[in-house]
Parts: sequence; structure tokens; C-alpha cells
Amino acid sequence: MLEGYTKKSGKFVPLKNSVVEGMVNATPVRALCGKVWVPGRDPAKYPICLTCKEIAVGLGWTLPST
Repeated sequence: MLEGYTKKSGKFVPLKNSVVEGMVNATPVRALCGKVWVPGRDPAKYPICLTCKEIAVGLGWTLPST
């Protein structure tokens, strides 16, 4: 399954880097805010940053409750 987002026009835009791929292969990914990090297998160790949250909400994304 590809990670990405769907624009309001309905066109799916795949992400260039995948958090799931980063978790499995220990490869760096770029967050919405621009920070580059290597995701671990425990998502609780990496809560969403406020900047990324603001960007995601601004894009109309639904975020999981924390």
C-alpha cells in the first residue's frame, strides 16, 4: 500500500518517503515540518510535533486522537 494523500481534486499524491519503510529499513524520512528523522518501531516514542499537526490539519487530514 502506498503512503500519500488525496488532493481535493481527487488525485492521489504518493509520498517520496514512507514512515513504514523507514521503520522497517531504518532509513530517514522527512516530516511535514521538514525535520529528517529515522522512525522507530514504537510510535509512542515519536509523538506528532505541533508544526506537523498544524500542517496536517490545514491540509484537511484526519489525525488519530492522542
